[in-house]
Amino acid sequence: MALFTELPTPQLEPIATGQLVADPARSAARLDLMGRNGVRERHLWTGGGARTWRDGAALTDARALLPPVYLLQFRYGRSLRTALRSLGVDLERADLARSDAHDCFVVGGRNPAPAPEGFARHASVWLDSYSYEIVRIDLASGSRFRFGPVVDFGDRRLPSWVALEQEGREQLYLAVQDAAAAKLTAGDFRAPAP
Repeated sequence: MALFTELPTPQLEPIATGQLVADPARSAARLDLMGRNGVRERHLWTGGGARTWRDGAALTDARALLPPVYLLQFRYGRSLRTALRSLGVDLERADLARSDAHDCFVVGGRNPAPAPEGFARHASVWLDSYSYEIVRIDLASGSRFRFGPVVDFGDRRLPSWVALEQEGREQLYLAVQDAAAAKLTAGDFRAPAP
């Protein structure tokens, strides 16, 4: 993974690089980043929500850099419904809407009155109406994650980038550079050692 301040291009230098791991069985994800300045951050997404540490110290008002990417690994069934409910998505509501160039089914519905900058404080998952791939996730916190075009990484298909949008903050992009299967344990989703 690489973090950028604008849409990634081959000639653009990232502000940080790192590794992202996700486990749908635990509804968990972890993003470890090292900035060009040597600063290390760990972002965790677990059943308790998102938490962040910088150089081992917990942050209370951190940027939302880690989307619940484990949702991309679900396709059907009870596990996906459980994971969506844990995010606060109302599975009884659905709308049709557009997100970028996608006609979408909006699971969880749209908030009829978004905040002035368009950031609804309403949890929803936006699915492309043709491919059924997730193209956007909105969280009740006001954070929004838009997924770029899907590309092949060997036998895996993943978005090439994720736009990280948060009300009142500059948009950032996480670019996927490679993907591989990993054997994970519960210990992979814990706070960093001080």
